Amino acid sequence: MRSKKDYMEQHKVKEMVERIGIVCDKDGMPPLAGRMVGFFMLAEPPHKTFDELAEFLQASKSAISTTLRFLEGQGMVEYITFPGDRKRYFRLSVDSWDKVVMGKMDFLKMMHARVSEALQARSNDYPEFNMGLKAMMCLYEIFLEGLPKMIDLWQKKVQDLKDEQ
Repeated sequence: MRSKKDYMEQHKVKEMVERIGIVCDKDGMPPLAGRMVGFFMLAEPPHKTFDELAEFLQASKSAISTTLRFLEGQGMVEYITFPGDRKRYFRLSVDSWDKVVMGKMDFLKMMHARVSEALQARSNDYPEFNMGLKAMMCLYEIFLEGLPKMIDLWQKKVQDLKDEQ
């Protein structure tokens, strides 16, 4: 039987997982994926089995499987194994967030190209709207130029953190 303290700790974790999930949801991530990211952030040890995920998140095996594939495809989750243990253990890919962010570059490049095509196809009858599309293209250009520089800065900061240990 769980103690009141254990229950309260579990309740706090579930609340925090939900808050992280809401943030991820606002970024366009499916709700269960956001909750899974939150759970992985708080999980100790930081790796969990498929069954542990299903139990904590109160989701079907199908939903867990689909969500894990989605997060693995995004580069956010990976699995590990241990010698003598046939199970897979899933965890956040904490060393690959730069790859996750840089993965957004493909989207930015595609949107920039599509907006450019749209501008070329549009008439000049709506100059204010066309100016908005041009401004959108400028923002994409700034992101495309600046994101690699920010990733370099981040990598330097991470190295500084490692050097401090």
